[in-house]
Amino acid sequence: MNLTNFYEFYQYRINQKLFDKLNNLPFQNSILIKSMKYGVLTGGKRLRACLVYIVGEMLKVDIVALDAISIAIELIHAYSLIHDDLPCMDNDYFRRGNLSCHIKYGESFALLAGDALQSLAFNVLSTDPMPGISYQKRIKIISELSNSIGSKGMCIGQTLDLQKDTKELNITELEKINLYKTAFLIRSSVRLSYFSSNFFSKKIFLLLDRLAISVGLAFQIQDDVFDYQSDIKKSKNNNSIYNTYPYLIGIEKSQKKINLLHEEALSILELFKKECFIINKLEFLINFIIQRLK
Repeated sequence: MNLTNFYEFYQYRINQKLFDKLNNLPFQNSILIKSMKYGVLTGGKRLRACLVYIVGEMLKVDIVALDAISIAIELIHAYSLIHDDLPCMDNDYFRRGNLSCHIKYGESFALLAGDALQSLAFNVLSTDPMPGISYQKRIKIISELSNSIGSKGMCIGQTLDLQKDTKELNITELEKINLYKTAFLIRSSVRLSYFSSNFFSKKIFLLLDRLAISVGLAFQIQDDVFDYQSDIKKSKNNNSIYNTYPYLIGIEKSQKKINLLHEEALSILELFKKECFIINKLEFLINFIIQRLK
């Protein structure tokens, strides 16, 4: 498999796994299941799942075990987006060019769909086949993911994000929001592959953490730049552009920050290469994730 099609291979694989998982749930005709499917299967680049697969491949983890982890990560990501779009949160009418879940099915069912997807993610991690993964490792995986999305991770990040419009932030405060809200789930995608492997190296673990955080922060700043440019064209009074990197320091400095984070990620990959890991696919994916909006 060459570097031009491996991403499509993993993207197709996770899409099929998600489709099968949701189609095997009971109550297929209920609005709950329809709204869950809508939130998960309507678009998505599957970048986090591909990170799971590629890091897992680098660490020689069984792909069936990586399937379960990838499904769980994507279900969590979908749940977070459904809830983010709700009127009480970001109040977005569209997601990926389609109507948001709550616009399509109503607020109550969108809320329940997100709750059910989060629950399903942990059911997958606790019951789906994961060859070579002990129960002790499963517990570690579940603990890591729950920490990364709760009051120590994504939820506190979202809380800080909701509060940010009440005052003008500084860069340190904004980076803290981006770290918890975005980077920690990306870090968790990488960590879960590590916890599934037979590697017990603090050095490798810390390098993977640094890599994931660099990618996660660069990813969020790229999104902020894109949104800022898009919103400026639509309306100079759109509040969504405030308290972001481009608003606080400008487009040029934001791009420089992205480039610094990108360079840091690539330098960490070189350290993995020196440890005799095959990094070509991971390097390709990281370049794609960070540069996708340039």
